[in-house]
Amino acid sequence: MRHILYVVLTLWMMFAPDFRVLAQTENSPGVEISAPAPGTPLQGLVTIEGSTVAEGFQSWEINFGYANDATGTWFLIAEGEAQITRGELTQWDTTMITDGDYNLRLTVYLQGGQREHYIVDDLRVRNYSPIETITPTPTLTPTPYTETPRPSLTPTTTQPPSETPIPDTPTPLPTNPVTITQSNINNSLLRGAAATAAAFLLVGLYLSVKRMIRK
Repeated sequence: MRHILYVVLTLWMMFAPDFRVLAQTENSPGVEISAPAPGTPLQGLVTIEGSTVAEGFQSWEINFGYANDATGTWFLIAEGEAQITRGELTQWDTTMITDGDYNLRLTVYLQGGQREHYIVDDLRVRNYSPIETITPTPTLTPTPYTETPRPSLTPTTTQPPSETPIPDTPTPLPTNPVTITQSNINNSLLRGAAATAAAFLLVGLYLSVKRMIRK
């Protein structure tokens, strides 16, 4: 049973599909691209740095492809047969391609037909267009909430206005400026009597004169 498992693992290693290498140790850098970093804007001639250290090494090559390309098409930049440890792999002239977003792939070919990949995503080639600024997402810092105590409500009773007492003694009315005295009444009566007498005399005189005229 153990022999059969060993044969299956050996066959799988020989015909396994491509895989990506993402981590290396300090003593053995492995297969990696150390520069440029993911998301870097690129212009002009770009130096590609990295390592091609792997057991059973035979050769390496660097390719670029369009970001989010579902066809998986890659274009050769450079290739070599010497292992490189943390050094310059090649230089990439980005002026030869149109501006856009690209991926960079380092492939190391091993004995037995195996290979290892290292891919750098989202490289922004901006030779003929402005380099956009990517604003990092702000980190939300929670602010502690302190509740301010409300002042206690003390009921306040409003006293009704005091009533003004009405005095028991009535206040006398003011004196009427138009006042008729007794002397005024007597004078009025005398004037009336004199006027009446004068009227009778005039009537009598008138009648006497009229009789004399008729005779």
